[in-house]
Amino acid sequence: MKTIGIDIDKKKVIVVAIETNPNFVQLQPEIKYYELKDDRDGTELKTFMDALHSYFDSISADKIGIVTRQTKGRFAASPYSFKVEGLIQLYAKTTIEFVTPQALTAHFKKNEIPLSFAFSYQEKALKLACYLGR
Repeated sequence: MKTIGIDIDKKKVIVVAIETNPNFVQLQPEIKYYELKDDRDGTELKTFMDALHSYFDSISADKIGIVTRQTKGRFAASPYSFKVEGLIQLYAKTTIEFVTPQALTAHFKKNEIPLSFAFSYQEKALKLACYLGR
């Protein structure tokens, strides 16, 4: 099974794709993140969405998941991140799942992360991809 874990941080979409047949293997490790430069430029939005959707197509993932973010309060996510999330959700070939950080924390208290991440900012996306691929 191929899964893609996504962590959205402001205008960055951190992606990690893995395959679980029977071991966990990271796919395309050279891709670290996609960044939206100008969220008010329609051409930039379309280019950003097309790049993400092309990446999803190249992986042919069975599951794609996004780590949820807070919508209210002191630690609320930036408004840009919700625009980026909407662009991801427009991907029509696979249903996008949402998983809370609490669910990931609970799962990985009992289970090991089967892969290591190259950069610390990839941790949530990698955990999510592994969680979806279990």
